[in-house]
Amino acid sequence: MEHSEIGAVMARGKLTPEELDQRVYELALRHRQWTTAEAAGLLGASEGEVEEAVDRLERVGLLRPSPRTEAGYAAVAPEIALTRLFALEDRQLVRHQEQMAHTREAISSVMRDYLGLRSPQGRSLEVEALPTIEQEESFLDRVVDLARQDVWLMHVGSAPTAPVLDEMLLRYLGMLGSGIAVHALFLHQHARDRLMSGYLKELTQAGAQVRVAANLPQRMLIVDRDLAMVPVDPENSARGFWGVHGTELVPALRAVYEHCWIAATPFTVEAVADSPAQRPSVVEDVVIQMLAEGMKDEAIARRLGVSSRTLSRMISTLLDRLGVQSRFQAALELGRRGWLGAPQADALAHEGAA
Repeated sequence: MEHSEIGAVMARGKLTPEELDQRVYELALRHRQWTTAEAAGLLGASEGEVEEAVDRLERVGLLRPSPRTEAGYAAVAPEIALTRLFALEDRQLVRHQEQMAHTREAISSVMRDYLGLRSPQGRSLEVEALPTIEQEESFLDRVVDLARQDVWLMHVGSAPTAPVLDEMLLRYLGMLGSGIAVHALFLHQHARDRLMSGYLKELTQAGAQVRVAANLPQRMLIVDRDLAMVPVDPENSARGFWGVHGTELVPALRAVYEHCWIAATPFTVEAVADSPAQRPSVVEDVVIQMLAEGMKDEAIARRLGVSSRTLSRMISTLLDRLGVQSRFQAALELGRRGWLGAPQADALAHEGAA
């Protein structure tokens, strides 16, 4: 390996992890036969740091295992890596949507077929109809007095009005002040709403655990293990709610909630900034796919029916949103933000063999 040739394209001085990732990738692109020890010497980094860079590059699909190279890895073109990442994300989204559909179906089945049944062993299950907003509010006021340990809130649908948010905030701040643990699940779209974002921040600062998710099955409120409020129709909460008392059904509802909780992400200001609204648009996804297929910018512009200048602005907008300067950096940034999953080893091996 010609060290002088490689050294000519490598930056001098201490590199940041992002810079080290790019330099290692450039090395892998230019030279099939390289080792982590040689890369460490050329880049002024430790061998452990280079190995960490290799791991990061493998996670985003820019390196793949290869027994034919000394380092054990071969470089993958950024366009191909992006294609694999987008394809994997699509598969994960389909699986998630199928799982959510099964959860909704199970909830509807329990609500439709079992909610009114009582146990012959004498264990109690009481269902209270709450068809009006006034009855719903009265039930929520009672919740404040009945809660003993924890409250689990799940909110879907449109963001509430400012007066409703004020009432919700006062209610849950009072519970937190009384030592009741509050868990709250909201949608990403709620976190992007100015009023709702402020509400979630206040809840978080007061000690509530708040998470956001791309999809949630229905509105839900669970108090300890023996009280809950769920909609009559999960698809339309305007039809009213059921107030569920007793230990027969509430634990099952809580299990549904905990499943959604695990899949959600903690609410932070950074989470709002990195929310799905900032992800590539449908048109941008199409542009990336065509770039991955090797199409030139001019051909992509013709396919989309836009000018080359408009296409350039679209790509520049995407890079600016990600805070990067090149398409290579965009691939790394998409992986860092967790918007795209890492390719499976078998998928990589298959693509590599192809």
